Amino acid sequence: MKMKVKQILLVITALLISSFFLYPMYMNSEEEKYCESLKHKINKLEKESSNKDIKILKLKNSLLETESELSSMNEEVKRLSDENGIFTSMLSEIEGQPGGHEILKYLWNEMGHSK
Repeated sequence: MKMKVKQILLVITALLISSFFLYPMYMNSEEEKYCESLKHKINKLEKESSNKDIKILKLKNSLLETESELSSMNEEVKRLSDENGIFTSMLSEIEGQPGGHEILKYLWNEMGHSK
């Protein structure tokens, strides 16, 4: 009977010692899995971030092009407005000359704007 108790104690001791050495290995394995999972998530986020950076750059370029086009359009409107002012002055000057009204009326009608 004493022998059986000793054998049982020996088995229990062996199990405790082996679990003492195996548990840290198990924990290291779990930590490594968790670290790999985090690395994978970080890589995924970096790719997403890079893609978003590219989209942001494209949007900025598009905005710059739009601003440039808008600036060009504003310059053209100003140029046309100035030109319109010159032609308005010229037409006013012609209107004030003898026979000027008739000439302008004739040209207006020739352009298809008769009433």
